[in-house]
Amino acid sequence: MRKTIATLTAVLFIGSATTVFAQASETQKNECLLASKNCTNQVDDIYKRMQRLDREIKKGKRVYSPEELKQLQQKLTETQELLRDMERPGK
Repeated sequence: MRKTIATLTAVLFIGSATTVFAQASETQKNECLLASKNCTNQVDDIYKRMQRLDREIKKGKRVYSPEELKQLQQKLTETQELLRDMERPGK
């Protein structure tokens, strides 16, 4: 009986810890987009990169500082300009 209670208690603690970890990782800054850190296995096409940048910008001040938001917006603008340059005929 004690082993069962101890096992159930351990499962509850582990379950609640993983839920908290999942929530923390969702609200974390995207270091790959922001500073090219933690970019393992992340190869995006230009459209996905623009979507990811836009999604991160929409998180706003609850996740990013004003300087970081400015940096993300600048990267989005650069990516959009790159796409426009690629779409121009004659290049």
